[in-house]
Amino acid sequence: MIRCIDLIKIYHDPVTDYKVSALRGLDLDVEEGELISLIGPSGAGKTTLINILAGMDIPTGGAVLIKGEQIDRYTEKQRRKFRYENIGLVNQFTSKNLFTHLSVRENLLIPMKMSYFPLEQAKKDADELLRLFNLQHVKNNKTGKISGGESMRLSLAVALAKKPYFVMADEPTGQLDSKNTFEIIDILKEVNKELGTTILIVTHDVRYRTIFERSFLIRDGRLVGVGYETDRKQLEFLLDASELNRAYIDQSNFIQIPERIKDSTALREVAEFDIHPSKLVAFLWNPDLVTKEKVIDILKDPIDEWKEVKEEITFKDVEYLFKRKFKEDKKAEEFISIKGLHKSYKIFGKDYPVIKGIDLSIKKGDFVFISGPSGVGKTTLLNLIAGLLSFDKGKIHIGKFSIGEKDDTEKSDFRLENVAYITQYHSLFEPIQLRDNLVIPYLFQGKEYNPTFGEEIAKQCHINHKLDSYPDELSAGEKQRATLSLALSRNTPIILADEPTANLDSTLAKALMDTIMNIVEQKKVTMVMCSHDLSLLRPGFRHIRLSDGKISEDSRVTESSLKGIIKEYLQIKENNS
Repeated sequence: MIRCIDLIKIYHDPVTDYKVSALRGLDLDVEEGELISLIGPSGAGKTTLINILAGMDIPTGGAVLIKGEQIDRYTEKQRRKFRYENIGLVNQFTSKNLFTHLSVRENLLIPMKMSYFPLEQAKKDADELLRLFNLQHVKNNKTGKISGGESMRLSLAVALAKKPYFVMADEPTGQLDSKNTFEIIDILKEVNKELGTTILIVTHDVRYRTIFERSFLIRDGRLVGVGYETDRKQLEFLLDASELNRAYIDQSNFIQIPERIKDSTALREVAEFDIHPSKLVAFLWNPDLVTKEKVIDILKDPIDEWKEVKEEITFKDVEYLFKRKFKEDKKAEEFISIKGLHKSYKIFGKDYPVIKGIDLSIKKGDFVFISGPSGVGKTTLLNLIAGLLSFDKGKIHIGKFSIGEKDDTEKSDFRLENVAYITQYHSLFEPIQLRDNLVIPYLFQGKEYNPTFGEEIAKQCHINHKLDSYPDELSAGEKQRATLSLALSRNTPIILADEPTANLDSTLAKALMDTIMNIVEQKKVTMVMCSHDLSLLRPGFRHIRLSDGKISEDSRVTESSLKGIIKEYLQIKENNS
């Protein structure tokens, strides 16, 4: 069993002398063998809770018990030993979980060897994990050459290989499309059922609250609700949900009323309570609008007189997608030219093609949005444009610069001057504060840095309050916003972005898309963004779909076409359009 009792974590900034409460009396109980999710928006306290449960940090107050042991009283050495023996951790960036130069099977065997499993048992267990995670077909492949979905499945399998007491995965599907997301969820359910391992999934995606046994919603450092699994067919009306219909009462008698309950019952500053004689039910209402007598009359009415209103996502809920339009400059000149592009990866002497003859011309100042399922070549295409990979055949020209005809030094110099790349893994220099990270590109270029402009971009990226923090002190969402801030403040003519909002909740993603569009329009930047999240599309974007290494669709997004895309993506019903 995992138990957190009145957990408090306060961070102190010695420079400003400010104290920030990350956890504010959080209570949490997880039964052995459960499969649960911890959900909540960016900054809710999820990362802090992960670090405490993993023994990488200790709380300011309260207690953490795992297997009956109060680990917050352990020394750092004891916590490290406990973590090694009992906890499997999965980072959202698979490169941190895996040895990319080793094969899939070799990665599985390493934790077993370190735990001194007998060789025959290790081989048998590895084969079982390969079966459970559907990885038999790539077991001999180098992990650096498998798809994103396969990498995350392998990361989870590696975490389970040493047979830990529980596994904790941080945003394991944040950079995957819906197909791979639900595939991993189904696999986790099967693994949990067959192996009985306790599994905690940490995410900002509220859909998780209805597809696992229990989901705990964390907000402002407290546990504010608990959700339970429902049939996936019932998810349509929950896709835009931001709160739960249940609230949790902690040991200080704190209770946070979910927004949808507060709004639907017209509660304001004051709520009145009364208790049914059975003491099993309590009622609350707004005394300014409803008297106690009226409450009694309502309760006396037969239940069939009240029609239940089923909440469903409508186009009104996503009308912001259509309000902000990108204006294409039809007179703009060609800036990026790609012709006959081919790229293959060599695995055990055999070539596996990823990009299969792409022709693409991008105008200066355009906003190009590339979508497609995981593994179709989106990231590879960005890396080829950036000159980080060499292609097999074809040509890439950016202006008069020919990527294929230059050596690594020339490409690196060109990239520094012309390309800001927002990768799936943050590109921050960890030994220095975020404020100094913003200056580094200018130092290499020998240019003067404008701190006012840099701080304004950081403010628009909702990260200015962390400028004096080191990257290791930031949550995953904060690192993502910091990386975006660094890229946007560089004033390059090209920005490449690979899943730039993967670790962010929908509110922050919307705000940052507005910031990106502002920069693109004001600075005439050429933007090429890859994402599986189609809710990031806006009218006026050029939308390119990749399928099996080729362009399957290339069109300019209109309000009408976006309506069709969003209707399918968010499963909006016809009568709500």
